[in-house]
Amino acid sequence: MWIKERPQQLLDSGRTTANFLYKKGKVYVMDNHLCAAWCWLQETDITKSYDFYHIDRHNDLLYPIPSIKEDLLNHNVDLRKVTFEEYVELNENHPEELNIKVPLFRWDNYILNLNEVYPNFLGATNFITKEPYPDNEFIDWEYKIEDFLNSLHHWLKDSQYGCIVNLDIDFFYSNSKGYYQIYSDELIRKVGNVLVENMDKIDVITIALSPECCGGWENAFETMKILDKVLDLGMEIS
Repeated sequence: MWIKERPQQLLDSGRTTANFLYKKGKVYVMDNHLCAAWCWLQETDITKSYDFYHIDRHNDLLYPIPSIKEDLLNHNVDLRKVTFEEYVELNENHPEELNIKVPLFRWDNYILNLNEVYPNFLGATNFITKEPYPDNEFIDWEYKIEDFLNSLHHWLKDSQYGCIVNLDIDFFYSNSKGYYQIYSDELIRKVGNVLVENMDKIDVITIALSPECCGGWENAFETMKILDKVLDLGMEIS
């Protein structure tokens, strides 16, 4: 079902624009990764912990403002209870411009924002990205996509926690001297198949298209069609 309907005229997603959000079962598909934190809260229990698998060209780990938890409390905002529309309307003061508000959740800060509010929510953090970040204390493990394909079943079997898988389609693309797909359709299908095979052990899957990071909407939708078919999402992407 469409939580936010895809508009006829798609806008640039950028850091702060959410064009659409789709859900089937425990799988959520969005154009902008900023939506992901809200989706996780719909399928999980914040009194428990969830191992986190982040497959993305970027780490998405911009630091939050230290006062985010206090600010939400002062405004009587419970992130577990806000609607999606309310979530995307949350804002904070611009760090450099007085009297300017900016969206609180953006494509580069949604992970650490949520971690700041619920510091025990994420268990082991596993990153499969193109941005090695060895000095970041938030990242527990860095892997290659082959590790994810070969070992997810064992990781989930051995874990005492739940599981969140957070995928950005831009992982399959390069932005070096233009945008182009660097992984085969077959590998993308394998990622989808691994998710299907382990669906009973995964609590929630979020998939972002990030069109500007894939070379445009056409590329992003063509790649999403592969996952849509494997995951049987019924998005009817044209």
